[in-house]
Amino acid sequence: MDEPRHPRASWLPQALGVLAAAALLASASAAHAATAEEKCEQGRFKAAAKYNNCQRKVMAKFYRNGAVHPDETFQAKLSKCRVKYTATWAKLQKRAAGSGAACTFPRYDGTVTGTVSDRLTQLQWTKTQNIDSVANYADPRDADNIYSYATGAGLNHLADGTAFTDFLEKLNTPPCHAGQCDWRLPTIYELQTILLEPYPCETTPCIDQTIFGPTVAWDTWAATNNVNQPLEAWYIFFVNGHVTTVGNKMNSINVRAVRGGM
Repeated sequence: MDEPRHPRASWLPQALGVLAAAALLASASAAHAATAEEKCEQGRFKAAAKYNNCQRKVMAKFYRNGAVHPDETFQAKLSKCRVKYTATWAKLQKRAAGSGAACTFPRYDGTVTGTVSDRLTQLQWTKTQNIDSVANYADPRDADNIYSYATGAGLNHLADGTAFTDFLEKLNTPPCHAGQCDWRLPTIYELQTILLEPYPCETTPCIDQTIFGPTVAWDTWAATNNVNQPLEAWYIFFVNGHVTTVGNKMNSINVRAVRGGM
């Protein structure tokens, strides 16, 4: 007759197996702990997500209330989003100190001629030049050049103005500017990331010219349409950093190209 089996005998091997598996998983997790570079990248993406969410909430309220002219309350809320976002870089630098990760370097990198790369947003901008109040359309980076968003043909004023048919066309014609052929106009959210803070800007133009090149203190197009007014697009008044949408697409104003991003 068989000996009676201890009541725990049936589940003991299974329990031991679970414990062994857990130990292996813990060991694997420890072996694949995030590197400083991975933590840097994670921090950048989290910050970008928070910034975009903050901006879109402000924009949603603007449209929900049926506003036509962005007021000072709107400007202050957008500025708050920007301040929180740009402050992230110093925090990431502190966390990554001594690791050699990308977050340990300065936020802006101008080593590629004619461009400025932003290590926080992962955007690469064109650097303007030759500000002398005389336009030079042979050079798409001439700071005095102005371009239209649309020709005015059609009810919606499509993106067929000189900003697209001349400015971007020149930048993206091989061999292309800085060897990159995917230059575009920035969204209104992207264009705000190069503004100086706080709002209203204490420096005119509202941009660091030592980094981004000489800049006219005037309006600059964004690629974002005004969904309530198809004949208008958003732009920024670089005199004081005012973000607005009261801009007919047929008007000619300044532009700055960008590529990449989160």
